[in-house]
Amino acid sequence: MGSLSAANAKFCLDFFKELRKVKINENIFFSPLSISAALSMVQLGARGNTAEEMEKVSFFPFPGNSGGAPSQFQELLVALGKAGATCSLSIANRLFGEETFQFLQVELEAVDFINAAEESRGKMNSWVEKQTGGKIKDLFPPGSIDSTTVLALVNAIHFKGVHGKSARNFKQDDPVVFIACFILPVFFFWLLFPLPYNGEELSMFILLPENICDESTGLEQLESAITYEKLAEWTNMENVYLQEITVYLPRFRMKESYELTAVLKALGMRDAFILEQADFSGISTEPGLFLSRVIHKSFVEINEEGTEAAAATGMIVFASSFHIPYEFRTDHPFLFLIKHNPSKNILFFGRCCSP
Repeated sequence: MGSLSAANAKFCLDFFKELRKVKINENIFFSPLSISAALSMVQLGARGNTAEEMEKVSFFPFPGNSGGAPSQFQELLVALGKAGATCSLSIANRLFGEETFQFLQVELEAVDFINAAEESRGKMNSWVEKQTGGKIKDLFPPGSIDSTTVLALVNAIHFKGVHGKSARNFKQDDPVVFIACFILPVFFFWLLFPLPYNGEELSMFILLPENICDESTGLEQLESAITYEKLAEWTNMENVYLQEITVYLPRFRMKESYELTAVLKALGMRDAFILEQADFSGISTEPGLFLSRVIHKSFVEINEEGTEAAAATGMIVFASSFHIPYEFRTDHPFLFLIKHNPSKNILFFGRCCSP
């Protein structure tokens, strides 16, 4: 699954750097894996220049309607399902298709978009809510589904993990305090701390700017410096060594909602959204299929017990080096991500500016 994790990480960083252009000094949280999985379902049916653009954005080639990507996603789904008793992690895909439309060997759940668009929207939203433990509601907002909708591709991911070691006796207004025993070296002007969940197959990594001067939080320099190669090195658990330190982490809770069409277009995926240019002949021989909207919703909450995170992505197809600290205090904005260590896939990525 190396090629999948690399593609996922590269897409994650490209997507984040595009999103930060419009979300200046704001919280950001999304699931690159959820978006990539939803993209992969659409990409399997893309042809011609539409497919080429999607491959450049996703960093993963999908030859025709078969190849390595679907099997790698399936292997990942199996691996993620082995999180253990102390961590629950699930990811699911579902295609909802208009019952009267002619699709090419696509496994989907038939719905009646033509005569019962609102009922179909409610059914899809209920599926997402169930798959995300009730954390993602109304993924498809009112008006997003109508009689011209022929296909909706949905991915949902839900994670709930208990931190490996934590102090539980503190006041409600105090930050979360961890006595942890894993640390990575300091990288130039920022610190990186991996916080493993019980079972240690999943970890949250916190990237904290070390030096703050004037009005700068250091995030701009950190975000500009991140590359795929650096992130792979920084989050490689083989570089971790044991050391007990005290970690102060604020409790925080985020709910984010994004319309991804503009971001994906900016990354280079344009034809898929243009009626006259989109080529989804791998989905159906019927002409005029194009992507109308791409929606992503996410949720994360971190407290003394652990972490709960969820995200869902819906795609609607229409027809026509410094000292090593002994105390790690996250009292200013930081980046964080949740990673599946065995497969090296980034499940969630975010920026915390205001807990």
